[in-house]
Parts: sequence; structure tokens; C-alpha cells
Amino acid sequence: SDVSNASRPIRESEIAQAREIGREPIEFRIGTDALAVVVNPANDWVDDLSIEELAMVMTADSWSDVNPSWPNEPVLKFIPGTDSGTFDYFVEEVFDEDAEPILSAANVQLSEDDNILVQGIEGSPYAIGFFGYAYYEGEGDALKILSIDGVEANTANVDNNTYPLARPLFMYSDATIMREKPQVAAWLAYVLNNAEDGMLGVGYFKAPEAVIEEGMQKWLDAVGDMF
Repeated sequence: SDVSNASRPIRESEIAQAREIGREPIEFRIGTDALAVVVNPANDWVDDLSIEELAMVMTADSWSDVNPSWPNEPVLKFIPGTDSGTFDYFVEEVFDEDAEPILSAANVQLSEDDNILVQGIEGSPYAIGFFGYAYYEGEGDALKILSIDGVEANTANVDNNTYPLARPLFMYSDATIMREKPQVAAWLAYVLNNAEDGMLGVGYFKAPEAVIEEGMQKWLDAVGDMF
């Protein structure tokens, strides 16, 4: 592809694969996404989870296994599929990059389709799941979002880096592609110049100004005197 979107940084193995076909990935950070951990609105026993408690819930058979005062009912887990950057990020932050505990847990449904996850969580008071904040925001009152480590997922807490499950959003391209296809370079310039409005308009969060400026410098270095 000429441009790749990513919700995690590119891996060294992926850089090596790109180099094998003569491409040198250039990373542009365009915004920030907060991962939303959500439950059914009928869940009246939990409003906040620590990262450690979140790991326990996502591997527990029943809610009462985590806290005896919680219902003795199965934890129904609805999570993104293993090919998803959202899944990768969650595993990295909550399970220290070891996916085995969550994948071997009971009552797990994986799907690449966020609609399936939402339907599952809406269908039971004992369900829990996670996906990007922008998707949660589009659901309104149909879902209840949890605070993590006592911190709400909102713009202020993402901007000040206190919300534990915030992740950068990237676009990747290559200088040769950008020079051979001016429309690609023009598109990336448009994104970088309009990143804040674009991110906020769809429920994401803006990237730090210094990061956007760094991206513009990478763009200038790549295109030279084309424009």
C-alpha cells in the first residue's frame, strides 16, 4: 500500500519486510486514541478498575472471583480479534504482551467487527469488552465506560497522559512513493495540516503539537522541492 494506517508503532519485522521490497517506512503520528473498557449499563457494581483488576476480570470465570461482593455470574468477554491493533495494544498494556491468559479464558468472543462486540455487551449485564474510544462515543448511553486506575477517559486526561489506556495513531508511507505519486504526498500534507480537526471530529484526540510539527518536517525531507 502507498499509505498504511496503524493503531500501534510499526514493528522491526515489518520494517524489514518493507525494506525487502525497497521501501523505507516514514512514520507520521496524526492523533491519539483512548481505548474504552465498557460494560452493560445495568452493571451497577463496578465503575472503575485498576489495570491489575482489569486483567483479573478478563481472565476470571465469574465476577465474584475478582470481588466476592460482585455477582456470582460468568464474565462474558467481547474483545477485538487477534489481528487487531486494538487487541495487540490491550495485551501489551494489561498482560505485559502475553496474550495466552485472555485467549484461554472462559466465555471469550473475539470479533474484528466492533458492532458484534457492542451487540454482545448490550445483550447481557454481565458482559465486558473494549475497543477504541471513538466507537464507544458513537454508541451513547447504550454502553457504560469504566474509569481505569481512577482516571476517566476524556480529552483532558488523554492530553495530560494520565489515562492509562491511551495510544498513538499513525500513518506510514515512503519517500519514493511520495515523490513518484504527488497525490500521496498531497494527501499526507492535508492530513497533517488538518489532523486536529479531523481527529476531534470523529471522536479521537489530537496529537501533541510538537509531534505534528515533527511529522511535517519528515514530509518536507521526503518530498524535497517537489511542491
